[in-house]
Amino acid sequence: MGLRQKIIDSDFYRQMVQRRATGPLRAYYDIPAADPDTPVRDVEFVALDLETTGLDPKQDEIVSIGLVIIRRLEVDFSSCQHLLVRPKKELSESSVIVHRIFDTDVEQAPDIEIALAHILPILAGRVLVAHHAPIELGFLGHACKRYFGASLQMPTVDTLVLALRDLHRQGQPMKSGALKLETLRHTHNLPPYRIHNALSDAIAASGLFLAQIAKRDPKGELELRRVLR
Repeated sequence: MGLRQKIIDSDFYRQMVQRRATGPLRAYYDIPAADPDTPVRDVEFVALDLETTGLDPKQDEIVSIGLVIIRRLEVDFSSCQHLLVRPKKELSESSVIVHRIFDTDVEQAPDIEIALAHILPILAGRVLVAHHAPIELGFLGHACKRYFGASLQMPTVDTLVLALRDLHRQGQPMKSGALKLETLRHTHNLPPYRIHNALSDAIAASGLFLAQIAKRDPKGELELRRVLR
């Protein structure tokens, strides 16, 4: 982890952005973050994925959000949510090809400000699970800053980072495509899934995370800090 990332993940940074936060983001920060010394079996996680119109949070927009909660190291499928989000611009052909969400699908959907107000209470006090988390944190953080005055700081488990640590620990060379979500799920004997759907991607990341934890610590006694990005 680089110095910049350490600062962003620090308690000092959280206190600083908390003072600037307004509305539902302020309420999010009023709930303390998970204690990093807590065993992972006692931590609640939210696996989350976004579909977007591109990869730049400053120029592109969120068009769907999928999430599912993990409790006691089990996926709570009753908590699954898939939200379509109405972007400000018309969807480009190139982005529709990827996520298969059309303008007609989102014309009645809530905008990102309303969507954030819905998901922030779900994220509060929990730990984010995502595959290549900078995408989710970047888009959510940019949107929070725009509408609620401050960025989003959230303790995060990145399943891609956990996989990379495994490779380094085992001294294995990294093959092309080895860190893709679908490849890692196959490596852990998990079934295929529909890619580029926010909810199925979130569920896929939750399954991979639980497989990674089971491989390292089947009893879930590992401290949270050891799996954070």
